[in-house]
Amino acid sequence: MTKPKRRDLIFAPPPNFCDPRLEPGFERACWPLCDGGLAPPPNSPGLHERRCIEFLAAFYHINVLNKRLRAARRARPGVRTALSARAQGVRTALSAQAADRQIRLLLKQISTALTTLELLEDRYAPIGFFGEPIMDGTTYKDIVFVRPELPKIHPSASTISSHFAIPGLDKIPAEELRGPMKVFRFGHGKVDF
Repeated sequence: MTKPKRRDLIFAPPPNFCDPRLEPGFERACWPLCDGGLAPPPNSPGLHERRCIEFLAAFYHINVLNKRLRAARRARPGVRTALSARAQGVRTALSAQAADRQIRLLLKQISTALTTLELLEDRYAPIGFFGEPIMDGTTYKDIVFVRPELPKIHPSASTISSHFAIPGLDKIPAEELRGPMKVFRFGHGKVDF
């Protein structure tokens, strides 16, 4: 049995995780909101904030791929164009085939990104951390995060007194119940005071 890594025990993003906002070519319009507001700043020290950024990055990646898919579908020559391509030559038909290949590739990438998101959700499920997306069509607009309940700090233990009945105790005179410890024997056992 392999020993779990420290990162797995504290449920933190992997050490090689890079915030997409710091990468060249970042598409700001595809970055979702975080709990209705701005996302935590890059390189946030808090564990909750780093988890949020990791989820936002996964949703961002899917948004970028969906945007590219919509653009590829718009750029693909329509059926009429493909039919008229026979009259115009093979050039348009080849561009339709290239567009179809690009669409298939993007669909495969989206499928992989969704699988990655599901694995991310599964990784944080034991602690109850997940992001609930709010969508506009195929675009993730906002992610509402459910934060695991923090451990409750209980007050120090209080003294609890209780009363319990001892059969035969009522037969002992009251003056003998006070003072130094005495041992009384009853028919069912020994009671120390």
